[in-house]
Amino acid sequence: MSVADVTVVIPNYNRTALLGRALRSIMSQTCKPSEVIVIDDCSTPEQFSEVREIVASVQPNINVRLWRNDKNRGANYSRNQGIFKASSRYISFLDSDDFWLPKKLEMQLAAIAKVNIDNSKPILSATGRYRVDASGEIIARQFGAKALTASKIRQSNSLGTLSSIIVETWIAKHIHGFDETLPACQDWDFFIRLSSYVQYVGIPEPLCIYVDHDEERITLDNKKRLKAHIFIYKKYIKSLGDMSTISRGEFYRNIAEDYQELGNPRKAAQFFSKHMALSKTNGRIISHLIPSGFWHLYYRWRALPPIKKQRYARYGRSIAEALKDSAHRIEIERDRDLIKQIISSSSPSIDR
Repeated sequence: MSVADVTVVIPNYNRTALLGRALRSIMSQTCKPSEVIVIDDCSTPEQFSEVREIVASVQPNINVRLWRNDKNRGANYSRNQGIFKASSRYISFLDSDDFWLPKKLEMQLAAIAKVNIDNSKPILSATGRYRVDASGEIIARQFGAKALTASKIRQSNSLGTLSSIIVETWIAKHIHGFDETLPACQDWDFFIRLSSYVQYVGIPEPLCIYVDHDEERITLDNKKRLKAHIFIYKKYIKSLGDMSTISRGEFYRNIAEDYQELGNPRKAAQFFSKHMALSKTNGRIISHLIPSGFWHLYYRWRALPPIKKQRYARYGRSIAEALKDSAHRIEIERDRDLIKQIISSSSPSIDR
């Protein structure tokens, strides 16, 4: 069994069964990391006692270092603690409610090794991912780009989740890790700040499992996401000359969804109108032939569609399309069975 020069950083707060599942997915890797750093964000004494037992149970198989914050400081403070404690060449992140398929590190590191050794730029790498619900049913098969430019990283958070990422440790330290002042979208801000330094290595296979708790999002989380989206827009996007109209339209749609989920139909209509004025439908230019002013008037008299529901409908259509291809269908059905087996063998309900 090979051991890779990788530190896996896992922030954790009041999770036990889910943390155990994440650690077991690391233990099951065909190529194991040299170390795993779990940063517990001051869980309750009872939960932390269980965390210590879980870490001890996997210690014979993987090298795990457990640290505990002196008070609850948030996931990105915890990730930064992991970054600056890491001793490996590479850092990989894993949220404690997500997990990996067994060949994630092996395939990702093999792709990284193929990069031209004469290229002095540090590596940022991401795999494809499955978005699944709490029962393990696949909602979407997302991302899979083999190439990604700095411009595209700025235009859209297509990398999506930190749990698929590997980045060289020195560059993560050089940019001072994550912005702990951001209430959300810290991953996107991190990727944007990395983008001018790195060469990107993409692995199309979905090797990371992102467990979607979106249905459980509370109002406070929507407020945080909206605030962060506006921050990202003002800091990186507003003056971005190379941002396509389609990407800008997608960003407006995200803000419209935030406002709709917060129960602000006026603001939602304002940004959704901008989205419609810049959007394409099925590859044909339709909406953007009509100015946003028309759409704003239109949605004053007609209720907005349920934007979040539309997004999940798109996920469903994407999976349905992938299942039409026999090779993809075999892969997706095989992975779905494994994901369901992993989820059913744990007891995540006690962590919520």
